[in-house]
Amino acid sequence: MGHRKSAFAVAFACSIAASAANAQLVLYEHDSYGGQSIRSGNSVSNLADSGFNDRASSIKIFTGQWQVCADAYFRGRCETLGPGQYPSLRSMGMNDRISSVRELGWTPDGGGGWGNSGNQYGGGNWGSGSRAVLYSAYNLTGQTFVVSASGVSNLDGTGFNDKARSLRVESGYWIFCSDAYFQGNCHTYGPGDYPNLPSGQNHSISSGRRVSSNYPYRNTPNWNGY
Repeated sequence: MGHRKSAFAVAFACSIAASAANAQLVLYEHDSYGGQSIRSGNSVSNLADSGFNDRASSIKIFTGQWQVCADAYFRGRCETLGPGQYPSLRSMGMNDRISSVRELGWTPDGGGGWGNSGNQYGGGNWGSGSRAVLYSAYNLTGQTFVVSASGVSNLDGTGFNDKARSLRVESGYWIFCSDAYFQGNCHTYGPGDYPNLPSGQNHSISSGRRVSSNYPYRNTPNWNGY
């Protein structure tokens, strides 16, 4: 009987270890991996749904590059973290502040390359889909606002109208305009980092969207809005 219990204990311990190894990210309630925890191998756009909003104090990342953000839907202040153990989030100002997490990967379109900007939002291997990110400060720093492929026709009401000073285009070709509904002073941007927005767009972006996923364009892009 004792042998059977021992064998069960070993099997149980192995299953827990395998679960931890397969989990790509684990959030812990307390410093040094204490308290309750939540594991994820996928993006979580709102940790409030899991009861873990603004609770994480330490993190273990087993695989991949992850972005952890202070607001739901990957907004607010964000940090990009690679594989490793992070026994305290206090030094990066994210203790009890994480509301969403997502795994990042190399953009399939390539084209521009991200380099290593050396800031809390930058680094290589950022992004895995068709998104653009507006930053409130130069050199891809400050607060962020993520724009999906469907775009945003009016930033008024989001807290980010006329706020962007730099831009990252993850993939595809995008148009950003100084007025709502894709009007006013408009510029087109391809994949890459734009640490300083050009004249007429700095602190002036009110709308933006993707116009094509490829260049040269396979089809005539729709430049005229919706």
